[in-house]
Amino acid sequence: MKKWLLALCCVLVLGGCAPRTKVIEDIQLIQAIGYDYVNKNEFRSVAGSLIVLPSEETLPQTKVFTATGNTSRITQKKMQAKSSKYMVVGRIGLMLFQDRLAEDGIFYFLNVHQRDSMIGRNLRPAIVEGKTFDLLSKNYQLDTTVYQYLNELLEQSEREIYPRVTLHTALYQYYAEGTDMFLPIIKGNDDHARVTGLALFKEDRYIDKLNVHEASFFKLLSEPFRGGFYQVQISSDSFASLENVQATPQYTITKDDNGLHVSILVYMKGVVSESGDLSMSAKDLTKIKELGIQQFEEQMQTLVNRFQQRGIDPIGLGDVASSKIRHLNMEQWHDTYPSLDIDVNVDLTVIGSGITD
Repeated sequence: MKKWLLALCCVLVLGGCAPRTKVIEDIQLIQAIGYDYVNKNEFRSVAGSLIVLPSEETLPQTKVFTATGNTSRITQKKMQAKSSKYMVVGRIGLMLFQDRLAEDGIFYFLNVHQRDSMIGRNLRPAIVEGKTFDLLSKNYQLDTTVYQYLNELLEQSEREIYPRVTLHTALYQYYAEGTDMFLPIIKGNDDHARVTGLALFKEDRYIDKLNVHEASFFKLLSEPFRGGFYQVQISSDSFASLENVQATPQYTITKDDNGLHVSILVYMKGVVSESGDLSMSAKDLTKIKELGIQQFEEQMQTLVNRFQQRGIDPIGLGDVASSKIRHLNMEQWHDTYPSLDIDVNVDLTVIGSGITD
């Protein structure tokens, strides 16, 4: 009898210590968080929440909560006061910043989220042209939530338009001495949203923008990838298309008595799916290759020169230099970076559609 009572007590004690199970219908699951500019001392937090209705045939819905304050903790408490369900922030996948707010700096917000152990480093940060509230509260008339739609939009654009961006990469770029941060830019229209380019930062302030075309060439300079799409201009109204482009940038940084020397060689390989006024003959493919090399080098060299003029290094050449040159003085690097001779060259291989190598 005593053994039976002891066993019962153990079950009751262990049952009381078990973690409380959260039923998804009973919580406010925050999937996206946005920050809008109010004034120099306050901002507006915007939380996009997933609402799962009891019916199995009903699609999940998005509900938006807002609050204004001068700290993230204050706005979170205010938003919780507006919800009848407990807000759970551990599944946040998107962090959005109004462009006006980003001009004043976003490190405070990045730092808040990096300190939250419930939030993963794969969270996607992005800049919004306009207010994040407008973007998150739109009815896009899709069979998915706003968060899923925007997240998939960024994921798809990341494959072809700009380098991979997460909270982890943004924080690394902010803290590192030899590189600068960049984030994708989204804009909401009447019934859809679109990626409009890439925001460039000096420290944590948004100072410049690359459009989609420029961002795609920045991707060539920044990381190996495959699956890109690029055009080669044949004449004023004729273009050749390169698909399934594979690209790998290679950086060479040396130092001698005359100073530092930097060169970037971008290896590219693509399939010519359309040849404009030209054919798929070996002669015309050679012409497409030569024109492509000339145009791609010009596009990327223009970007590098622009980065130097703005005093920013989103490619991360300073990081590369510090890893290749022993005892590199980073202060000296920053002083000389704007005037460095940085050469960009392209090694392009083109394959005619239907031709295999």
